[in-house]
Amino acid sequence: MKWLKQQSEVIISVLLGVFFVILGLFILFNTGRIRGNGDAVETPQIDTFFDLFDAFFVEVLNILGMVIGGLPIIAGILSILFGLGMFKVAQLIRKTTEHDTELSFFFIGLSSFLFLLTTLLMFQVYGWFALLFLLAFIVHMLYNIFNEQLDPRHRKEHYMVILAFYGLAYFFTQTAVYSNIDRTLSPTDVLSINMFFGILWVLSLMALWVGVFLSKSKNLLKKPKKGDQATLSRKNRKRRLHPDEYLGFSKQLYDMRNGLLHRVKTFMEIEFPSWLKPNYMELLLGTLVLIFILIEFNNRHGVFTEGYFRISDMQYIYEWVNLFIALALAVAYLFTTFFNMTQNKYYHRQMIVITALWLKVTVSLFITLFRDVELSLFILPFNILLVLLTTPLLIISIFKEFHEKGR
Repeated sequence: MKWLKQQSEVIISVLLGVFFVILGLFILFNTGRIRGNGDAVETPQIDTFFDLFDAFFVEVLNILGMVIGGLPIIAGILSILFGLGMFKVAQLIRKTTEHDTELSFFFIGLSSFLFLLTTLLMFQVYGWFALLFLLAFIVHMLYNIFNEQLDPRHRKEHYMVILAFYGLAYFFTQTAVYSNIDRTLSPTDVLSINMFFGILWVLSLMALWVGVFLSKSKNLLKKPKKGDQATLSRKNRKRRLHPDEYLGFSKQLYDMRNGLLHRVKTFMEIEFPSWLKPNYMELLLGTLVLIFILIEFNNRHGVFTEGYFRISDMQYIYEWVNLFIALALAVAYLFTTFFNMTQNKYYHRQMIVITALWLKVTVSLFITLFRDVELSLFILPFNILLVLLTTPLLIISIFKEFHEKGR
């Protein structure tokens, strides 16, 4: 684990290289289907695993065809060359720190390019709602670059703002794309699109992390020492906006929580026992969430194991993958909650996980109720129940005080 942390910037560079080489080869092997006027590629007959892989990325091919059009060979070669160049960058990072300054700007620029590319591709599917993801990424990028200039006591608020932007983007883009299912998109198209965009998003964040890491290693983005006003005096006199003045709103949340609890205790004339902690409620509700997701996952998993699955019915793959993601989030939530309670750590990770899980089940319920599609991760009673269980967990996380060292 220690070795991974020490070599993380090298590993990320290699992963970026592998991605661009694979993407280039994928484009080259499908030049005939990408070239032309961008007409939609028909889903082929599925008889083998390779046909399944091919069908899974049909919509990705359609999107790439809209972007690179009649130049797939050039695009594929450039992608492969850039991937090989990333291997050289990884080797350079491992050998010397001499070029860290130039490489820091390179990785930050690469991160911005990847997300601009992701936004361009998203626009083909999500329309103007893709700009919400671009806005969320810009906020995320600015936080990563300038987080040392912000008060670490307000880290919770920083993450809440970033999650709010991503949450809005996820809700509107997913509801938009599900409106086109059965008309222009299939469940498999939605799954492949989301996974492709997810990979690009993760890679762009990785590139951003490396760029910020290298910048701070060269003291380009380091927080200035306290009391060192000489070099920054003119800047300080001109500065008018202090972001932390607007990001310390947890105190208002805690005051609201305390006032509400006081009114409840006064009205009911009761006193909560001292041993009753939020973590106990989180463990109870989190366990119930895991149980119901396990039941639904087991029902869909039985389709595979009991032989009812037909490889041509791609909706089963869509449901299985999404339920597996929901299951992984539920397990991660219980994991972080346990360490909250026993070691006072992982508070921010717990909030991120429960926000992601709440969004997944809530958007699924919204689509079931308000979109005319025969597609849902859960049967309706389970979906309603999961929203009712995860909503108080999200509220508890928002109103719970985080320990500074809990991270």
